[in-house]
Amino acid sequence: MHILNILKESLKPAGRQNYKGGVLELAEKFGAKNLGFHVETLDPKNFSCPYHYHEKEEELFLVLEGEAIVRKNNEFRKVGPGDIIFYEVGSTSAHNMYNHTDLPFKILCVSNNSDTDVCHYPDSNKINQSGKVTQNGVAVEYFHDEEDPAKYWPAHALRGEV
Repeated sequence: MHILNILKESLKPAGRQNYKGGVLELAEKFGAKNLGFHVETLDPKNFSCPYHYHEKEEELFLVLEGEAIVRKNNEFRKVGPGDIIFYEVGSTSAHNMYNHTDLPFKILCVSNNSDTDVCHYPDSNKINQSGKVTQNGVAVEYFHDEEDPAKYWPAHALRGEV
């Protein structure tokens, strides 16, 4: 039996400019093979990840603390504690999140693991297949053309006005 109280665990600093926060890797701690899950925080005025969708991995997020703006297919919604966000596979489910507040935003992230998943990044026209990121067939760094994700968001959504 695996039990862990996430309220008593420290998150490790993670990310880079515009994507800063913390992470507590849980799947590794429990030895999960087919399910990915972790707790993640987004620092104020930071994004979760580049805007993307998966071909084979579904994702579910449970908001534990704070508020953020969720972008899905260029629609924007505010989420807060207790909200569950589900992303199905496919291009109609492109998504990311932005912490528009001055407080941390904390979520539990859960997804199935697929060795054959392909991840698409519509804002930058990139593809990530088997850990190899390409843009128009040329190998690029993961954050290439996503260093400033705010340029893909309308100003009102960045202010939390949705």
